[in-house]
Amino acid sequence: MRRAVVAGSLAVAAAALATPARTPGWGDWVGDYAGKLTWTSCAADGAGSATLPFEATDGTVTLDLTPAGGALETVALLEDNGGWSGQRDDVSVHLTRSKADGIDLAIDLESGCQVRGRLERTSTGIAACDRLAGWARIEARCTKLVRPALENEARLARQKKTWLAAKGAERDKLATQCDARAAKVESELVDAGCAPNPDPAIGMRGAECVALRASLTRLQRCHALPPDVEQLLVQDAANAVTDDECKAARARIVSTSQQVGCIF
Repeated sequence: MRRAVVAGSLAVAAAALATPARTPGWGDWVGDYAGKLTWTSCAADGAGSATLPFEATDGTVTLDLTPAGGALETVALLEDNGGWSGQRDDVSVHLTRSKADGIDLAIDLESGCQVRGRLERTSTGIAACDRLAGWARIEARCTKLVRPALENEARLARQKKTWLAAKGAERDKLATQCDARAAKVESELVDAGCAPNPDPAIGMRGAECVALRASLTRLQRCHALPPDVEQLLVQDAANAVTDDECKAARARIVSTSQQVGCIF
C-alpha cells in the first residue's frame, strides 16, 4: 500500500515537472483593474479607490493612472522580472502579479509620496476566456493589422454571460475554445508587431539587445523627453528582435535623449 502511495506521488510530481506553469502573456494582463488605494506622505491625497486601464497599443504597454487623481498621468511600462515597471517625470510605478487577475500596485513620487493598492480585473472564472478578452482588446487597438480583426469586443461582451454561467463539461469545452481563439489572435498580433514573440529568448540573445534593455531603463529617467517621444522610442524598442534592430533602436534612444541633455 505504501509503495502504491509513493508511486502515485512520484507520478504527480513528474506530471508537474513535465507541464510547467504557463508564463502570463499580455492577454493575461490587459484589462481594467479596480480596487482601493492608500496614499501615504502625500501633500494631497487622490482617490480612495479607482479603476485603472492596463493597455497594450501597437507594441507599447501603458497604465492609465489618471483615474486615481493626484495629478497622476499615463505611464509607459516595461516588463520587469515577471511584473512591470515604468517612470514618468518624478513618478515611478511598479506592478507585480498577486494572483490571476490581480495586481499589487506601487507608485512612488520623488517627493516621498507613496500610493499602494491591490487591484483586481473582472473575471469570468475561465482563465482562457479572460485571456481571449485581453487579446481582443489589444487587437482592437492595433493599427498595424492589414486584415479584419479576428475578434470583436462587443461580441465577446455578450459571450461573457455564457462563460459566467457555464459549469462542468460545458465550462471545459468553452475553455478549450477560448484558448484556441486566443492563440490565433496572439499569433496575428505578434506577426503585426503589436505583441512580443512568446519565445522568451527572442530579443535577448545578442549583446546589442542586452544593451538596448539597459538603455530603456536609463530612458525612463530622462525627464526632459516629451511623453509622446518617449512612448515612440519604447514602442520602437519593443519591436526590435535581431541584434541589428536592437542596435538601431538603441542608437535612436541615445541620440534623441542626448539632444535634450540626458546623459547616456
